[in-house]
Amino acid sequence: MITIKDVASRANVSPSTASRALRRIGYISKETHDSVFRAASELGYIANSTAQQLKKNTVKTVGFIISDSNNEYYFSILTDIQKMLNENGMNLIIAFSSENPVDEETCFRSLIASRVSAIFFTPTNKQNAEIIRIAKKNGIKVVQLFRDIYEDIDTIINDDESGCRQAAEELLTLGCKKLLLVDVEYRYLESDKVRPDRSTGFLQAVNGRDVQYRILRFPLVDYDTAVLASEIDGFSPDGIITATNVAGLEVLSHIIRRRLTSVRFITFDDNRWLQFFSISAIRQNTEILTKTIEETICTDTDEIRKIRIPQALVLRDSCTVESLKDIHI
Repeated sequence: MITIKDVASRANVSPSTASRALRRIGYISKETHDSVFRAASELGYIANSTAQQLKKNTVKTVGFIISDSNNEYYFSILTDIQKMLNENGMNLIIAFSSENPVDEETCFRSLIASRVSAIFFTPTNKQNAEIIRIAKKNGIKVVQLFRDIYEDIDTIINDDESGCRQAAEELLTLGCKKLLLVDVEYRYLESDKVRPDRSTGFLQAVNGRDVQYRILRFPLVDYDTAVLASEIDGFSPDGIITATNVAGLEVLSHIIRRRLTSVRFITFDDNRWLQFFSISAIRQNTEILTKTIEETICTDTDEIRKIRIPQALVLRDSCTVESLKDIHI
């Protein structure tokens, strides 16, 4: 890696003079200035901004731990988050926990060592309370996203409970009598302790109604599509809600293979392919989410905040998937 010492040697000046010239600090003759910039250009030198920030104790780097690399929703929001951070003069470091608390702790330790100012993550369980305490002791703001598992840290969540209730109510309004919620599970996720809970919203809609219903938790790691297909065929629902676009794709694949195009279908995580095929979806408000993350980063307060982001039910083609009837898988 090219260092300031290499630039100084090429320009025949001291490292401190080269550094001051590049940062335009103090008086530097035009000849020296031009010589240093020419050397930096020839060598391809880029200043280590993190090192400069550490000297000033003004590190502005945010860590984002993605829990599920297969879920494109995380990557769809990262574009807006990255833009927002850039506008605030901040950098972004991305890490992956794979819904594993051991990997999650490793990510925390790496981000703490990198001197980030804030860490956003989606927790799986309460196993990492100690590393969170260490992060906070080092002056790092820790915020959990999408799951409210730790009571004592800031939380920003999409209101999945309300979103699922809206979806179920819409399917009931359309005349569905057998509703299936395909929720998700991970090996280490303590689903019964996760808030908000889609299942709660689903049950709020169906309880007291003359309908049959079932909740199926679909493992998003090492899943068996045959088991999922068997559960769907065994129950024969006329309305299905899926908790993520990953689960949604698997269910839609089965619907297409079995030509169940009259089944009404709604999935979480609206995206472009759902829009293209006119499939109804529950849309998270990325704009409000990004703005809330910005306010959380930029606001210095000891108050623990629990913020819910509203979601919108986007209805297309009366929730049927007729547009997919001619597709073969």
